Formats: sequence, structure tokens, C-alpha cells
Amino acid sequence: MVTITASYTVIPEEATPQGCLWLSDIDQVVKNRHTQTIYIYKPKQNTENAIETLKNSLSKILVHYYPVAGRYCYKEDGRLELNLNAKGAILLEAETTKTIHDYGDFSPSDSTMELVPKIDYNQPVEEIPLFVVQLTRFQNKDEGLAIGIAYSHPLSDGLGAIRFINSWAKIARGETLEANELPFLDRTILKFSHKPSEPRFEHMELKPLPLILGRTDTSEEKKKKVSATLLRLSPEQVDKLKIKANENDILVIKKKGSRPFSRYEAISAHIWKCASRARKLEENQQSVVRFNADIRTRMVPPLPKNYFGNALTQTAAIGYVGEITSKPLGYVAQMIREATELVSDEFIRSQIDVIRGFKHLDDARKLFMGGEGENIPYFGNPNFNFTSWMSMPIYEADFGWGKPVYFGLAFVSPHDRAVILLSPDGDGSVLVCLYFQIALLELFKKFFYGDI
Repeated sequence: MVTITASYTVIPEEATPQGCLWLSDIDQVVKNRHTQTIYIYKPKQNTENAIETLKNSLSKILVHYYPVAGRYCYKEDGRLELNLNAKGAILLEAETTKTIHDYGDFSPSDSTMELVPKIDYNQPVEEIPLFVVQLTRFQNKDEGLAIGIAYSHPLSDGLGAIRFINSWAKIARGETLEANELPFLDRTILKFSHKPSEPRFEHMELKPLPLILGRTDTSEEKKKKVSATLLRLSPEQVDKLKIKANENDILVIKKKGSRPFSRYEAISAHIWKCASRARKLEENQQSVVRFNADIRTRMVPPLPKNYFGNALTQTAAIGYVGEITSKPLGYVAQMIREATELVSDEFIRSQIDVIRGFKHLDDARKLFMGGEGENIPYFGNPNFNFTSWMSMPIYEADFGWGKPVYFGLAFVSPHDRAVILLSPDGDGSVLVCLYFQIALLELFKKFFYGDI
């Protein structure tokens, strides 16, 4: 359905620093793959020159974000480094025989994957571009266009990626970056010379996930098909969940004087409860939710505001299905809050020491990623993954055609997970991109909307 009509290699407009960029221990254990996202635009003005606009502005932004134009290389100890060779980013021009309406609500599927670049991982790592963009025009050119992004995760976390793309868009609009918008690129701020200490925490987030009681083999579970759907919460529904999580009789379980539960805590607790109910597991079944916390302001001293790299640490909450389904929403929200509050400066440094304690980094990667290929454990039943993009300025990517009318992930995750983000409408609505087992999806939706 989609045809690539042109391909361009875009290098920085000016000479940039050469050599190798040290990647932090956190950069080492994220998935060495590209995250694929989509922006959808419905421009009111002519976009005939869109590809030239993207090409010229990308060349300019790569001067400031020059690591994005580099390539990875492996050191002898298996450590990933970034060669600042300015080989460039790749920009693709494409067209589809489909109309914008053929893609529905753009929830992740095989169809949306047509709109993002495909990466060939069979080539040497030194040849794989770290940033690839695909501009796709729909059958009716006046309907709009899609910008599909493939962004290598070791480059940075989602916040770093969004800041990079928003800065690129700002330059495309003909504006210039302020000094306070430039990235902080030196990752040696997270380089520790002391000998790794023994873990100071239990680090439950790094332990093997619980399996369904009575089962030791997850191969059958892996075969369960997962699909993605977009669930919308109106501002009124979000408020109802917040009120429910903060009901007076729940306050006794919270620390005295603590702030009310946030909309993220209320929504994620609601999702965990709905998933636990839909799965119909035994009450004494353990369930783990894993999610990330931003460490930029949690470290002492804090990382520079515009730190460009992976600045996330994994944390986890664990409970029994019986308590998750029967206890009030605030009780479950408190479990999620406590997992977040664990992430202190000492916790972060302890987790980094866990990585540094491995002789072979591949072993550390498996611990954090849950294995590779066929060895990846089944994250679905009875567990869950959360990602929150609610605080990220994802809709500021205006390349001169107006703000995107949609932003989201393109791929279908094989695991039960939820990505929570604000609606582009700006009215306080929330979108939940849910990945869940197809057989249980309708039951999940029944609880998701019925229990609000």
C-alpha cells in the first residue's frame, strides 16, 4: 500500500565534533532497537515543499544534536559507544494508496506500521542509522500527511526524543533555538569510578516476573494474541477516577499530609484493577506492574535540565490479584505511588551499580530487558507494563503546518501494557493506548468504562 518514492541522507549543515561519545550504564540496558512513532497532520496550507523543509531543518538541528547523526560501535567488553562520524539521518518520502480514513483512529496495527520506516537489523551495527523519518502522503493529497519516526532508544529516552523533534520543528518554522533549549550531551555526568557496591535495595523490578500459579512454562502463554486499542477518557471521567482514588476513607492508608493522588496514579491503578479482573486469576496470584521514573530531578545533584540521554530508571509494584481487585482504587494507587517514591538518589545509584557489577553487559541487558528474542518471558498474564507520556510536550511538533492531530506508537507490543498520554484536543481528555490479549479485550473495556 505504501511506496517509498525517494530517500535522502541528511548530514549536519556544519562540521561537528568527531570521536566517540561515552554512553551511560542506563543507555546500555535499554532495548537496542528503534522506537516507532507516528505524527498525523492535517495542514490547511500547501505542503508541496514539505520534504525540502524537513531536509533543510534536519540538517540544521543535527548541528546541535550531532550524536543523532552518528553510528554505534561495540567495544571489546560488549559496551556500546557512539561514533560521532556524522554519517547522517535518513529521510524517506513515501505515498500510500489509502486515504487518511482507511487508518481509522491510528491505533497500533500492521496498517500503521506502513507509515514508519523499517530498519534492517541484519546489517552491521556500524551501518544502522539512528534516526530515520518517513514522510507519507495519503491518497488524497489534501487530506494530510504522516511523519513516521524510527528513533534508536540508546540515543535517549522519550523526553529526549520529543525535545529533539520539537526543536527540529521549531527550526522548520524558521525560528531559532534559545540557549536554554540546547541539549546537554556529556553523559559522563553518570560515570562512576568507585567499585560497584552490593545492592542497597531489594530491586524487585529486576527479579523474574511471577508466572500464573501452577504453570512453569510460558510458551503457551506467548501464543496468546495481543492487539492494541485506543481508549479515551473524557475530562469528567478523569475527574471521577481522581475523586474515587482520593475518597475520604482511603486517606487513612496514605501518609499524613501527603498530596492527593494524581490523575496518572488514579488511571494506572484503574487499569491494573481492570486487567486483574478481566484475567479471572486466583486471588493468591501475584501480579507485578513495571514502569519507569525520570531521574533528572531525583539525583543529587540533579542532572542538567536538558540532559540528552536515557534518564529513566525502572521500578515495580507487586500485589495479589485478590487485593488488587477487591480493595479501593486509592489502595492500588498507593501501591503505585510507593514504587515511584522508592526511586531516590540512592536507589538510582544502587541500580546503576547492579549494571556495573556485571562482567558481560549482555547479561545486564537481559536482566533489565527480560531476555532477547525467544527468551523474552511473557509479560502479559498476570503482569503489566505502564508508560506515561502525560507530562511530555508531544503536540508541540509544529513544522509549519500546525500541531499534529494525532501522536502515538505505531507497533503492536507483544506484552500487556498501557501507554497513557493526553489527547491532542487540549481539553483534559486522556488517551490510553492499551495492548491486551484479544480474547479478554472486550471484558477489559466493560470494566474500564463500567467501573468509573
